[in-house]
Amino acid sequence: MRRISLLFIFCLIFVSCRLPESGLYFSSNPFLEAKTIVSDESEIVFFTDMHVGRENTVDGIKRYDENFFSFLEKKDYPLIISGGDMADDGAISEDLLKMLGRLTSFQNSMYLETLGNHDWHPYNYRAEDVASFWYGSVFDTGNHMTYAEKLLEGLEINEEGDTINTIGRYVVKRSSGEEFLSVYILDNSSRTFSSTLLKWLSEALDKDRSRYRIVVTHENILSGGNLDPSLILFGSADEGEAARFMKIMEKGKVSLVLTGHYHKGNVLYGDGSSYTEFTGASYHSSTSPFESTAWWYTISIDEERNIITINGIRGESGEVGKTWTIKAK
Repeated sequence: MRRISLLFIFCLIFVSCRLPESGLYFSSNPFLEAKTIVSDESEIVFFTDMHVGRENTVDGIKRYDENFFSFLEKKDYPLIISGGDMADDGAISEDLLKMLGRLTSFQNSMYLETLGNHDWHPYNYRAEDVASFWYGSVFDTGNHMTYAEKLLEGLEINEEGDTINTIGRYVVKRSSGEEFLSVYILDNSSRTFSSTLLKWLSEALDKDRSRYRIVVTHENILSGGNLDPSLILFGSADEGEAARFMKIMEKGKVSLVLTGHYHKGNVLYGDGSSYTEFTGASYHSSTSPFESTAWWYTISIDEERNIITINGIRGESGEVGKTWTIKAK
């Protein structure tokens, strides 16, 4: 009887940690029909792991929202992209809706967002009630949908019915008509893609006629740069799938993969000659030794030299703190 009880507990924990395979909530390829924004600007903005609400529950968290929005107001960036974990505990709070409203308010910009693991977290349970937590996770007894679920359903963020742009393909088109940049928003918030999603991605890349291509997803594909803690804690859960993903990126001439999740971030894998991935640090700063000061990034493309420059902007100053350059494909 004791063995049966232990087995039941193990199964309960295992199932509660699983999410449906990413991408299986689509009935057809979400990357074939692209949304387009017309712009002659060659610079976009990327940030990740904002964790709206964490500053209310964890000591030592700082956000520099006014610096961020002052920065965004200085230029018409065609794309402003979140690498996921906008919500800290899956809740759709007033603070989160207010932040989304600000991010989507720039008339000459398109706001894009992938799903993070925290966006799926159940939040209508008492943190001290462990039994309730596991039961609610497995049997879905909660009364509220998580932020990620609402995003996939089409979360309306204002009275006009505007929703957030998430999984799919987005194109920056020049006023001349040239498709300059394709950005693919993927979901690997459960540390895995689905074989179907990767098949669709490969199909879309084969048909893509944009000059440059960038892919955005939350969880790291590679990890462990400079022997950092991500060697153990992060990275793709399936080495075979990671290898397949990297092969698709190279065959599809993807210049850069942008990820988040590892809060210390600021890690570049590759130089653009083959598979190249950049892991951004968190948008918020923290006193934890496993996290960092606050960062966001601009990614600019020099067409003449065929170079991509990533500028890391420090949240507390709004100034460039680090720079990385890679070859564009």
